[in-house]
Parts: sequence; structure tokens; C-alpha cells
Amino acid sequence: MRKMKITTILLAAMMAMPVIAQKRKAPVRKKVVPVVVELSREEQLFEDMLEATQQIMFIDSAVVDKQSFLESYRLNAEAGTVTGYNRFFRSEDQPYSTVYVNQLGNKCWFAQNGRLYTADLLGNTWSEPAPLEGLGQYQRTNYPFMMSDGTTLYFAAISDEGLGGLDIYVSRYDSETGKYLLAENIGLPFNSSANDYMYAIDEMNGIGYFATDRRQPEGKVCIYTFIPNQKRITYSTDELDKAAIRSRARIERIADTWGDGELRTETLDRLNNAGRRPKEEKKKQPEFTFIINDDIVYNSLSDFQDADNSKRIANLMKMRKSYDELGTNLEKMRDYYATKADIAERSNMQAEILGCEQEYYQLESDIRQLEKIIRYAEIKAINQ
Repeated sequence: MRKMKITTILLAAMMAMPVIAQKRKAPVRKKVVPVVVELSREEQLFEDMLEATQQIMFIDSAVVDKQSFLESYRLNAEAGTVTGYNRFFRSEDQPYSTVYVNQLGNKCWFAQNGRLYTADLLGNTWSEPAPLEGLGQYQRTNYPFMMSDGTTLYFAAISDEGLGGLDIYVSRYDSETGKYLLAENIGLPFNSSANDYMYAIDEMNGIGYFATDRRQPEGKVCIYTFIPNQKRITYSTDELDKAAIRSRARIERIADTWGDGELRTETLDRLNNAGRRPKEEKKKQPEFTFIINDDIVYNSLSDFQDADNSKRIANLMKMRKSYDELGTNLEKMRDYYATKADIAERSNMQAEILGCEQEYYQLESDIRQLEKIIRYAEIKAINQ
């Protein structure tokens, strides 16, 4: 009997053991503290700009020598020209500065000792440089490009608003104050933590250029060719996630911006064929070209429907011919004045050159006015 009691007690103890084990306290685990990565000012600014990344189609890119990168800018004559400071002014003291000259060749913008200036062509001599007022807060200002409106200026500089190195900015000239308005950083994808600069737009061909040092070895620069937007378009977070937008902001793959590729192909063809025509096509060139609108271009007097436009176009052709001849003569006079004329000849030629310039610019204005009259009359006749 006693033996059975002992056995019963032992069994009860064994059955209770799991219960006792379950009541033991679980081991204390150390609390995991998330690691907070502090971003640099430039990295934080990049993240802040990310949502406003412009949707740009980059049609091509090319890595070239930094010393001759401006040769990659194939701008239409109506967009003006960009060249090196030393080459333009025949100097040796500003090896990294650039000069932009407008379409008429009578005004230029350039960088000198880290500041932007402008000058006007007077006769055959450039006027004293005048600093661009309103942009003094920027450092190492360089690479100016003025749009055809004569007001919108792009340039590169270093500032507290930048992502690092040179960033591209845009400002506009205020004719009332004679100063440039507070410039704006044009943002992503054009700017980066590297040097980004020499933003230029060829409005005639609908093509833009800019240069960057990002991901490039010493002495090299990448030239991106892109299609500029008429208005700012940003990426939609409904179509792309943040990682994809970040990739485009850094221009990691230009092929990601091509879409179906059709527009890129058309733009590349236009860029490659600009100013070049096969020899057989040159023989078939029309007597003149007159653009009525985006869809209508006339090449013959018989194309005009307005009764008076035949006479007007004939007069326009004469004016254009006189304009070309006057421009050629003026260029010869300027060249002779600069290279061959002695002091006495220069004194006599100054007034003559200035008079020719005034006549040249007035004729240009008259041509544009007559073109407007012809175009307006023709559109009116077409719509009747």
C-alpha cells in the first residue's frame, strides 16, 4: 500500500514537470535599434528634388576630351555660337571660360575670372565688358547661353543651392531694373554632385545639349543631347516607382527615356541631316522658301492665293538679296579695318562701318515686317 502511494506521488510529480517548465520566463532579447544613416547636404537636396525630376528624352550621349568639348555642340546658326574665351578674344588668360555670341554676331556673353559679362560689337571692336548685375551671389560663374528672346540666360555656377560642383541655373533679364532676376537651379536630371554645365538649346532643330563630369575619368566629359520640353513635365509616381525616378534623375540609362524610340529616331535624323543635302537634291532647290505656318510652305510665286502677295514676295526677294550683299560687304570692311587699315583709314572707316551696320539692321527689320504682312494676308486668303 505504501509502495503504491510513493509511485502515485512520483507520477504526479512527473506530470507536473511540463507545467513548471512552461511557467519559466522567456529569455530576454536585446532591443534592435534601427541604424539611422545621415545624409549629406547634397544628398538630402537630391532627395528633396527627386519628385520634381523633369521628364526628358535623352537621344544620345558621347564621351569626349574636355579641352575640345564645345566642338560637339552642333547649333543652328540662328541659335548663335559657343566658343572658348581665349580663341574668341585671342587671349591666353582665361583657358576654361566660354563665350556665347548671338545670331546677329553683335552681342556676346562670357565668363571672366568667375563672373559673367556682356559686350557689344561697335564697328569692328567689342565694347568694354559690362558685368551682369544680379548674379553676384554665385561662385565660379561660367558657360553662359542666351536664348533667342534675348532675356533668358542659362549659366553654370557654384552656390549653396547646388548639388555639388557646378550646377546649371536659369535667370531672366529685367529691362526695368537693368538686372537679372534671382536665378533658379534647373534641377534634375541636369544637375548632379559632379560638375554640370554648358546648357544650350537649338530652337530651330528642337535639340538641347549639356555637359557633365559625372561618372567620367579625369580629362573627359559626357555630352548629352536631349529634346527640350516646351513646358516642365515631371514623372508621375503612379507610373514609376521612386527607384525608377531616381535612376532617370541620375541618367543611369538613356534608353529608359526613349519610349517606343520613334521620336528619338526622327530627332537623330534631323540632327544628322541638319545643313546637309544630297548633291542631286541641291539641283532641285526651289527659287525661295516661304513658311506660312507649321503645315504650309511655299516655293513658287504661283503658290500664293492673295492677289497682292506676288508683288510683295518679289520685293521681299530683292530685299533679301540686298541684305545678303550688305552683310558680305560689311564683313569685308570689318576684316580690312581689323587687319590691314592704318590709323588714317580706320578714322575714315569708322563712320562708314557704323552707317552700314545701321542700314543692315534696318533692312533686317523691314524684311521681318514684310514677311509678317505676306503671311497674314495669305492665311486670310486661305481661310476665305
